[in-house]
Amino acid sequence: MSDSRRAVAIIQARMGSARFPRKVLADLHGQPVIWHLIHRIGQCREIDEIVVATSDQSGDDDLAAYVSNLGIRVVRGSETNVLERLLKAAEESEADIIVRVTGDAPLVDPQSLDDQVSVMVAAHADFCVSEPEVPNINEGFEAFTMAALTKLQIEAGDDPIAKEHTCTYFKKNPGFVQVVYAQVPEELQYRGARISVDTPPDLAFLNLLHERLDVAPGELDIREVVQLLRREPQLTQINAGVVQKTAGAVSRTAIFRCDASAQIGFGHLIRCLALAEVLRDEQSLGITFVTRPSEAASRLISQQRHRHWILDENLDAWDQLEAKVSQDKADVLVLDVRDGVSPPRLESLQRKTGALLVDIDDPEDKRLVCDLLFYPPVPQLDHMDWAGLKGTKHAGWDWLLLRKQFHEAHQRRVAVPLVSQDRPVILVTMGGSDPAGLTLKASAALANVPGCFHVLFVLGGAFCHDEAFEEQLSKVSYSYEILRSVDAMADLMLRVDLAVACFSVTAYELATVGVPSIFLSLTADHYESSLPFVLDGLALSLGVHDQVKGETLTAAISEILVDTPRRLLMSQAALTKTDGLGARRIAQTITNHLTKRI
Repeated sequence: MSDSRRAVAIIQARMGSARFPRKVLADLHGQPVIWHLIHRIGQCREIDEIVVATSDQSGDDDLAAYVSNLGIRVVRGSETNVLERLLKAAEESEADIIVRVTGDAPLVDPQSLDDQVSVMVAAHADFCVSEPEVPNINEGFEAFTMAALTKLQIEAGDDPIAKEHTCTYFKKNPGFVQVVYAQVPEELQYRGARISVDTPPDLAFLNLLHERLDVAPGELDIREVVQLLRREPQLTQINAGVVQKTAGAVSRTAIFRCDASAQIGFGHLIRCLALAEVLRDEQSLGITFVTRPSEAASRLISQQRHRHWILDENLDAWDQLEAKVSQDKADVLVLDVRDGVSPPRLESLQRKTGALLVDIDDPEDKRLVCDLLFYPPVPQLDHMDWAGLKGTKHAGWDWLLLRKQFHEAHQRRVAVPLVSQDRPVILVTMGGSDPAGLTLKASAALANVPGCFHVLFVLGGAFCHDEAFEEQLSKVSYSYEILRSVDAMADLMLRVDLAVACFSVTAYELATVGVPSIFLSLTADHYESSLPFVLDGLALSLGVHDQVKGETLTAAISEILVDTPRRLLMSQAALTKTDGLGARRIAQTITNHLTKRI
């Protein structure tokens, strides 16, 4: 720097983020998040050295190796005492002035960082922070002196805030050291954007900014970001729902136990992922999934960037689950699995771990010892024995576990109701694996439906009837498209006039978007679950698939396809039943119970 004192930027970074594991090495526009920080701080005039301070735990070995290969000093210390780790890094780098930079702030602005150092030095102060009352796009860095850090260690080293959130202590105790405030230039004044990376939606937002401004990795000008967001504030909606965890907030974790495969389908995992997303982004819980081995399940969980722990098939699953809940000190255990475990076994797990037990759509007796139970509107609940129920049961359309995209699509459908198209579009979707080959049954039935229409066939990643399906389609005269592993399913549903589907979670998704539907069921239990759709005028349910003749399906499709008023009434009936906010309600209910426990 310009005077004789040595200024060091210390990046605090770890791989063990509860909400977004390994986020510092996550890809941002072609380079890891930590690379962006190092690259941008390297452009500062006032910084003499960059140091990365991480923990001495093995989980941070990959980070340390990556940073070392860039030629950057790595200092490793206590995982839990951030103050101690920061002080160690400052001492080893012989810093007189420290700029603490959080490892989740890849858009750190070099000029603003330089300005903080200059303002602090000119004022002979010990801590510099931006004007607190002025909107500021910047996040993630503050400047202070080695003298201030040493004083903090000596006089407040045991304070929980000082140990984990060094600069927060300075802010909460403004008389502790001399503080100076740096002005925020008008071109940086913006409120309402999250430019730190706490969750996957945050990373998606930053990737979008790079794409919209068409810049190379590390070259995004924060002033151009402000200009873009002033023109298009709607861009911030990508991560607007993410809740920033406050300093001193209790860290909580949830373990999800569910399975998915071509044999049992993917509905349990999909709905658990929907709940996990809300718990992580809106309630700040760290998430881990525990499943039996499944490549498809691993892929889906990895895409959502959750931790995944795979059970050993040679060992007892519940013994392993109990050990994992104990090891992680999990606050919540969410169960969406049918494996016949006894209530006493589950009670034993809870006594040993203290976890809140949350049960999803469970017909088994273990439901009776769970704290919170959530069900869709299914008639089977009236036939079940609830004697001795320990917890609270929530059931009905308000408690459907659906992904966020379906609430957004619901709002659009309410704003613009379904209208009949000149050439109706029919959606055929039979689940991720379609074990019974119902896609083939539907395509054959459609071949005998009169009139002009277009068919969208959605095939899951585990669909295994390709050869027979291709042969069948070679003989049909209707127009069609084949779509595989569709992510934006809600958007697709907004395009269709009618759906032919296997009754599953998809049925509730279709209802939320207001799509008139015809269901085939894999089992008698699924058929019974579908009856509320029929009674409320949302859909037709033809029965268990192997008892439904092809001509029966053809007749049902033909009848509804030509009856436009009926389809519109079915759509409106569906929209009045559910709004797609069930995952948010369940997450809030879980959090409320956790709060009562403190």
